Amino acid sequence: MKKSVLVWLPVFLLVWLFSTLHAAEDDVVIEDLSPAELRDEIGKIQTEFYRVFNLLNSDDKLDIVCHKYVPTDSIIKQEACEPQFLIDKRADNFSDYQYQRDELLSLSDLQAVLAAEFRALTEEMNAVAQANDYFRDLTSILGVLRERLEEITN
Repeated sequence: MKKSVLVWLPVFLLVWLFSTLHAAEDDVVIEDLSPAELRDEIGKIQTEFYRVFNLLNSDDKLDIVCHKYVPTDSIIKQEACEPQFLIDKRADNFSDYQYQRDELLSLSDLQAVLAAEFRALTEEMNAVAQANDYFRDLTSILGVLRERLEEITN
């Protein structure tokens, strides 16, 4: 499935690039953005970053899945983006906990148990960035936007 999508990705990117180059009124000047606008742009770029990574990575367990949730003691939904292997491990752990086969692991415990998978995720992201200019550009843009947000909010 990923291989067939990879065939169409360059075509999509060329169409997108062509339409972007001809839309000068939509250019974004980072220095002119408010914190709220920066967060909105970060959200857009991050969504594209994960979409492209999920198409190009070599293992579906490394896919990044974003979902909405309501934190404890809150009524405001938030978004979390997590690798599929973390979601799977958390579900397995909760199932084991329900049937009293294991204790419920905290997020830091899950991260420790999955240290090798997180290293593999980092290596895969670096490999995709090395092999794909568009993904590398998204990584760079995301870094600049986050840096600017940090600069004006602290």
